[in-house]
Amino acid sequence: MGGAASRFTAPMKHRRVERELDNKVVEALRERARKGKKTFKSVNSITMRLPRFKDGLRDIRDVFDHYDGDSNGTIDKEELRTCLRQLQVQMSEKEVDDVHRYCDIDNRKGIQFQEFVVLLCLMYLLFGPNVTRQVSEFESAKLNYVFDELIDAFLFFNKEADGKMRRRDVTQRMNEASHQERTPSHITTQLFKDMDLDGNGKVNLKEFLFAMIRWAGIETDEDDSNETSP
Repeated sequence: MGGAASRFTAPMKHRRVERELDNKVVEALRERARKGKKTFKSVNSITMRLPRFKDGLRDIRDVFDHYDGDSNGTIDKEELRTCLRQLQVQMSEKEVDDVHRYCDIDNRKGIQFQEFVVLLCLMYLLFGPNVTRQVSEFESAKLNYVFDELIDAFLFFNKEADGKMRRRDVTQRMNEASHQERTPSHITTQLFKDMDLDGNGKVNLKEFLFAMIRWAGIETDEDDSNETSP
């Protein structure tokens, strides 16, 4: 009986943590949206930035390898504590554990490189540019630029800034640039499916960033992705 209860309690706890962190991200997104900055005017303008995203994020590999103390290709909770402490992000042990679980997107019990890039972008959104200065004093301006554009790309689709991109948002944005030729529905459906990792019909910033990073070609050495890109 107790074992069954614990199996139900753990997923409920994880969902609560997910909601809490999502809410913090939404607050930051809404604050950003209130400033009224519009970086992108079309889906094509985002697609054209993908090579720049890849170039701007390339140097994070060295940062990841530095904090991956046992060189096993993942950042565990203790390594993340060390990382966030050196990035001067003030968090309790529980908060670090929650962030680790939140950013372990593929549920492999550790943060891999692509997930680490997502984590840094989220920390930048929540805690500001001091995070990137601690990552690399010399490359911080480049990282700020890329993280700003990735976040603004999400807000291009999520105009309400409620942190929940829906399939209709993707369809609308894909089609509004052309009044004569609509994007085939199977293309927008597959594009949204690639982003909606948990299959709940809504894409949060974490899922969007993970997809954008893959589409930009920020891959693990052995990963050859053939997913649809916008």
